[in-house]
Amino acid sequence: MQRKLWWRRTLILSLGITTGYLGAPDETSAQAAPTERIVARIDVGWRPASRTFAGTRVFPAFSEQGNFEADYEIKDGGVLDGGLSFRLWRNLGVGLDVSSFRSVHPAQISSELPHPFFFDLPRTTTGTAGGLERQELGIHIRALWVMQFTDWLTVSVSGGPSLINARQDLVSAVQHTEMGFPFDKIVYDGHTVSGQSETTVGLNGGIDIDGYVLHKIPFLSQYETLEQIGVGLLLRYVRGSVGLQVGDDPIEVDLGGLQITTGLRFRF
Repeated sequence: MQRKLWWRRTLILSLGITTGYLGAPDETSAQAAPTERIVARIDVGWRPASRTFAGTRVFPAFSEQGNFEADYEIKDGGVLDGGLSFRLWRNLGVGLDVSSFRSVHPAQISSELPHPFFFDLPRTTTGTAGGLERQELGIHIRALWVMQFTDWLTVSVSGGPSLINARQDLVSAVQHTEMGFPFDKIVYDGHTVSGQSETTVGLNGGIDIDGYVLHKIPFLSQYETLEQIGVGLLLRYVRGSVGLQVGDDPIEVDLGGLQITTGLRFRF
């Protein structure tokens, strides 16, 4: 539910800014058209929201079926992001960005193991699988509407498709220790990890606020080249999902989320 609200808010904000701009008088529209053709950027930031998913694995044991469930929580993590945008005509442009996300997280394991002597009398245990890794590499194609409010302030809204490759560590097996006769108790003793990778197509939308103010700082005003270098803040939401497989058991995994990044801008 929270992910949907973030997506809706980003979309409404982007549409609101664009609609308000398009409805402005012609004089304002002419002033708002940027002069630079190419903007390059490199950002670092954070993905604050967490995601959860679960996977269940069934296995044979003592002429019955045992199972375990792994509950994963992908916590917040760092983002590296960079790209190029090209102004095609007036305020309309296109962009190509690449982003990378990484998070190390645990999974909570709950298991049921059949009894070696009695049917329908499973033993249960719980444990934690730590040090699991999620990596996401995204290539984002963006259609942009760019607004230049002053010679130093530019705001753009964008959206488009994203190609996302996800690599996820999944728990593929668990190990238990029998506590001895009458074998009615077991202890979680470890796990096996399988790294899975899959690529999917998703969506992205965002707003980028850039300020070219370095040359206005008194002790830097003598450097004319700083007029082309600025700092920016990018708020982007990426959405996608992939189906991963552990043995014969499928797991649906959501990707992306809100990304907040900041860094340098170079305009040409």
